[in-house]
Amino acid sequence: MSPLRPAYIAALALSIALGAQAGAWGDGTLENDAAQDWLAECARSTDSALVSEAIEMALASSHLDADDGSAAVAAAEVIAGAIERRSTAGAKVQAVPCLAGTPPEALRTLALQARQALARVADPKVSELAQLWAEDNKAQRWSANLARLAGRLAATPAP
Repeated sequence: MSPLRPAYIAALALSIALGAQAGAWGDGTLENDAAQDWLAECARSTDSALVSEAIEMALASSHLDADDGSAAVAAAEVIAGAIERRSTAGAKVQAVPCLAGTPPEALRTLALQARQALARVADPKVSELAQLWAEDNKAQRWSANLARLAGRLAATPAP
């Protein structure tokens, strides 16, 4: 058995457990139903297009609905996790199956796009998610969590 298999199983169980809570809404980047649904789909798939499509949706939409914004943030977390695991544990380690086999250069490109997508998700002029958070008393914490995630993506190691 692969040494990563228990980690995949634990991550999937956690995403299912968190997703089972009706109306999950927290200031963390993965603390909402849409993000948990997207993560569960990503954990079941080996198609890296799921990640790039979530990021591209955030970049291309003239108005980004809350679920698409949440999916883009979850995709950014997956990208950051994959990059961090590669830099600390070697080139064969991946955070989730949907990024398995993605070359380092492609991850760096995704990281740049994800940072751009996060900027759009945080902009209340184009993002329903940002508009919803503007009405919440934890808006600053949510914004700080997005900024930390963008910082992790910016710290992508050079080839």
